Amino acid sequence: MTARAASHVLMIEPVEFRPNQETKASNVFQQDIAPADLGALAAEARRQHRVFRDLLIENGVAVTVTRSHPDTPDAPFCNNWFSTHPGGAPGGPAEDTMVLYPLLATTRRTERRGDLIAMLRDRYPNLIDYSGHEREGRFLESTGSLCLDDQARVAYAALSARTDRGLAETWARSLGYRLVAFRATDAGGTPYYHTNVMMFIGHGLAGVCLESIGEGRDAVAAALADAGLEILPISRTQILAYCGNCLPLRNDLGEPLFAMSTAAYDAFRGAERATIERHGRIVHADLSAIEQIGGGSARCLLGELF
Repeated sequence: MTARAASHVLMIEPVEFRPNQETKASNVFQQDIAPADLGALAAEARRQHRVFRDLLIENGVAVTVTRSHPDTPDAPFCNNWFSTHPGGAPGGPAEDTMVLYPLLATTRRTERRGDLIAMLRDRYPNLIDYSGHEREGRFLESTGSLCLDDQARVAYAALSARTDRGLAETWARSLGYRLVAFRATDAGGTPYYHTNVMMFIGHGLAGVCLESIGEGRDAVAAALADAGLEILPISRTQILAYCGNCLPLRNDLGEPLFAMSTAAYDAFRGAERATIERHGRIVHADLSAIEQIGGGSARCLLGELF
């Protein structure tokens, strides 16, 4: 079993949710939306976000929710600008820690809101701030860029414009992880913009698209095997349905859960869903409007609060 899974998450409800043209260059999951259709689709995205929030609460996950600012189109994908880490882990900080991250898109950097940081600092006295690396053109987008195996203390990183190897190495040293960096691409050779669209780890299971990995594939496979994780292969086609964008959670009774979108749930075959459910119960919601507008899904919407 992976030692850590959150039972409390932060969610940012979308206000004036819309496509971000600046992020589209590195996120092929974003779709073109006709201007005449955007208003209704954005309203549906907000409704879906609320349904997903309520589903998590009904299944025993604590949710802290606030609204996004109108000038932050991608704010619902809040797991990209911060992460939290309990103190006392081997090789990591002694105190509970919050990390702030450098984001590639200038339009996303205002998501690191002072009011949210102040709210979280009450729980996380140790702050590590990497956001200044934006001035150097070096980026690392939190648990979008890093897929963490907390029991084995391994951080997996698919290198891309949003995931700098050197900065990932610095992060790993500071938090007490071993970094396994690799390159993963879609069928057309375009790097996946985030590791968490092609990989998830939790409750003893690793969902991963090994076929997408070129450089570093053997190292990834070996690290997963050494950790004793059951591997659930994900195809490139399934990645397009956000099968890699799942988040392992625990509820208030300690029950293991896997949160995903209905698109991901439907794209997993029956035997694959059975494999997942040997490790934890699946909870899923329709996030199609969010996926269409923003190119992100369930895992991207959840900032873990450990």
